[in-house]
Amino acid sequence: MVLKYLGTAAAEGMPAVFCNCELCTNTRKYGGKNVRTRSQILIDKSTLIDFPMDSYLHALRYGIDLSAISDVFITHAHMDHCYPQDFIMRCPPYAHNMTLEKVNVYGDEAVVEKFKTHTADEIKPAALESIGLNILSPYDVVDTANGMRVTALPACHTVGENCLLYAAQRDGKTALIMNDTGILDESVYRRMKDMGMKFDLVSFDCTYGAHGHGKGRHMGLPDNVGERDKMKAFGLVDDGTKYIITHFSHNNGLLHDDIAAIAEKFGMTAAYDGMEVEI
Repeated sequence: MVLKYLGTAAAEGMPAVFCNCELCTNTRKYGGKNVRTRSQILIDKSTLIDFPMDSYLHALRYGIDLSAISDVFITHAHMDHCYPQDFIMRCPPYAHNMTLEKVNVYGDEAVVEKFKTHTADEIKPAALESIGLNILSPYDVVDTANGMRVTALPACHTVGENCLLYAAQRDGKTALIMNDTGILDESVYRRMKDMGMKFDLVSFDCTYGAHGHGKGRHMGLPDNVGERDKMKAFGLVDDGTKYIITHFSHNNGLLHDDIAAIAEKFGMTAAYDGMEVEI
């Protein structure tokens, strides 16, 4: 299983859209791995985790045929993870000779409702027919046509929305994708254990960088370490598990090399746009 981090920023991007703080100024100055687009992960060239407004840019930058994506799993309805307007273009005259006739999109009730309402004015029947919209609840399991098993898990994020995490499994390898979530209740880890899960890779929300966030809707590195300790206690990870941190806000004040050096001390890897990890 290969995970490609197409984007690694929080909602505002890095540098942030309208910001001239010290970090954003330095990001524009130094470029490279410091520049971060909105968070999105491609798994085995066929499955996307989240579909932000930067998806088109990601396709151009990394040579991705978006019409070949069979499944899109969306964590929640915020625009930096769910931008359904681009799906209006999934039919003629906007698209010809698509690789796959249909794409399956998964998410909670708010995600599916956003797809319907934010495309209603412009979407053509042919595009609508090419998109399978699927509502998921926590602990639902999806077996995709391309041989991946994806389990929806409850995130701690937007109040009033059943935001999700995803565990993706293929060929005996499992990755836990924790985009946009705060600290999880221990009952979630207990349920993971009861389901027989064990993770070869864990990808953490690290919005706050080196700063802890505590009981909130995001995490920082100290929170990531605490969640890893819980996973160890429940037997969900082992000595070979890889830990990746991503979804960084410019408010954490750290350029890539700085957050990467701090993460390394805790046995974790700071993602950057375009990074690939194989498990």
